[in-house]
Amino acid sequence: MEHTRPEIPVAQKGAPGDAAGSATENATEGARERAPASAATGEPTDASAGTAAGVGAAFVLLAAVQAVLNTSVTLTSAVAPDIARDLSLGSSALVWTTAAYTLVFSGLLLLGGRLADRHGRRPVFVAGVALFAVASVAGALAPTGALLIAARLVQGVGAALAAPASMALVGHLFPQGRSRARALAAWGGISGVGAALGMPLGGVTATWASWRWAFVVMGVVAAAVALLAPRRVPPGPAPRTARVDVLGAALATGGIALLSYGFVAVGGHGWTSAWFLVPAVGGVALLAAFGFAENTVPEPLMPPSFFASRRRVVALVTGMFAPIAGSTTAFLMSLYFQQVLGWSSLRSAMGFVPYALALVAVSAASVPLVGRLGARRSATLGMLLMASAFLLFARITPESAYVGAPLAGMVVLPLGIGLTAAGAVTAATGDVPERQAALAGGAFNTFMLFGPTVGMALFASLADARSGSAKGMTPAEAATDGYTFAFHVAAAAFAALAVLTMWGLRGRRGGGARA
Repeated sequence: MEHTRPEIPVAQKGAPGDAAGSATENATEGARERAPASAATGEPTDASAGTAAGVGAAFVLLAAVQAVLNTSVTLTSAVAPDIARDLSLGSSALVWTTAAYTLVFSGLLLLGGRLADRHGRRPVFVAGVALFAVASVAGALAPTGALLIAARLVQGVGAALAAPASMALVGHLFPQGRSRARALAAWGGISGVGAALGMPLGGVTATWASWRWAFVVMGVVAAAVALLAPRRVPPGPAPRTARVDVLGAALATGGIALLSYGFVAVGGHGWTSAWFLVPAVGGVALLAAFGFAENTVPEPLMPPSFFASRRRVVALVTGMFAPIAGSTTAFLMSLYFQQVLGWSSLRSAMGFVPYALALVAVSAASVPLVGRLGARRSATLGMLLMASAFLLFARITPESAYVGAPLAGMVVLPLGIGLTAAGAVTAATGDVPERQAALAGGAFNTFMLFGPTVGMALFASLADARSGSAKGMTPAEAATDGYTFAFHVAAAAFAALAVLTMWGLRGRRGGGARA
C-alpha cells in the first residue's frame, strides 16, 4: 500500500543557496512549531526548543555527532599504511580496523532505534556519544592491533545507539512543516560530509603528527557533545513502555553482521569461496527468519507495515547508493593516486579536499534545491550526476594530470551524492509517524552503512579481475585499466538505478508540492 500523505513544500522563502538564511529560518520555524507543545501552560515542553537559538544549537550538536560517526567510517582507510607500520598489522587484520566498526554499527542500528524509543531519545543519544568518545580515546592509546580492533567494535556500539536517536531528535526539533523538510534535506548531506572529512583528517594527522591524533579529535568532539547535550538538546517524547524484541534484535544483528562479513571477505578470498558463501547464506537465512519473526511478536523491532510503502522502500535503497559512490571512489582513486601516480598518503588525502568542499557546499544548497525539485527529482538528478562522475573517473590514464578528469570527477560526484542523500532521506523519513522516528533513523542509517560494504566488494573485485587478466601491459597500465573498467560498470549501474528512483519515488503528495 503506497503512502499518499502530502509532502510539504520546502525552501519557499529566502535566496536559493543561502545556507545561513535557511538555517536561521529553520530554527525560527522549528521553535515556533514547537511552542504549542504544552496546551496547559502555553509554553514549549522542551526548554531548548523554545527559541530559534536553542533549536539551532541543538541541531548543530546533533549534526556534529552524525558527521563524526561517519568520519570514523573512512578514517582508518586514510591512515591504513601508518597503522599497519605502527602496530605491525598484516593486510587481513588491517581490513578489520574499518570492518569492525561498520559491522557493529550497521548490525545494531535497528536495536539502537528501538532502545531510543523505549528509554528516551536524549538519554540513549548521550550514552551512545559518551561510549563513542571513550572508545575513540582507547583507540588512540591502543598498543596492539587487537586492542585497536576492540576499540573500533565499542565505537560501533556507541554509534549504533547515537545515530538513530539523533535523527529522531532532529524530527522532534522540527515538527511537520517546511522547517522539518528543510532539516531532513540538510541532514541527508551531513553523513557524506563526515565521511569525506575522514580522508583529509587522516592524511594530515598521519603526516604531521600521528594517526592516533585523528582518534583523539573524534573523541574530543564526541565528549563535548555528550557534556552539552543534556542542557542543549530536548529530551524528545516520553519513552514507550513496550518490551524490546530481543529475538528480532538478535536475528537482525546476526544477519546483517554475517552478510557484511561475507562481503568484507570477498577481497581476500573471492566470490566463490566458502569465506563469502557460508556467511552470506547464513546472513540471508537469519534475515529471512527475522522477517518471519516480526510477523509473530506483539511489539516487533521492525514492524512489517514500515515497508508497506513502495516510496519508502525505494528511498531507503536509493539512499544506500550515495555512500556506495563515495566509498568506491575513495578506495579506487586512493589506490590510483598512490600506486599509479606515486603520490604520498598526504598528497592523496589532499586530492580529496575539493570533493569534501564541494560536498559541504551542495549539502547547504540541497535544502532549497530539494524544495524546488522535490525528493524524487532531486534523488534522480543526483543518481545521474554520480553516473556522470564515474564516466569522468573512467578517463584516467597512468599519466593523467590531476587538473582534468580526476578533479572534474571530484567536483561532480559530491553534487550527486548530496542531492541523492537529501532527496532519499526526505522521502524515506518525512512522513514517518512520531512513534517510529527513531526506528526510521535506524533503518535509513542501516541501509547507508551496509551499502559501502557491498559496493566496495563488488567494484574492487571487478577492478582486480580486470587488472589480473590484462595482457601486455605494465603494472601501472593494468591497474588503471581495472579502475576504469570498474568506473564504467558503476556509471552504467547508476544510470539504470536513476530510472528505478524516478519510478519508485513518483506520486504527488498534495498541496501542489513536487514529489
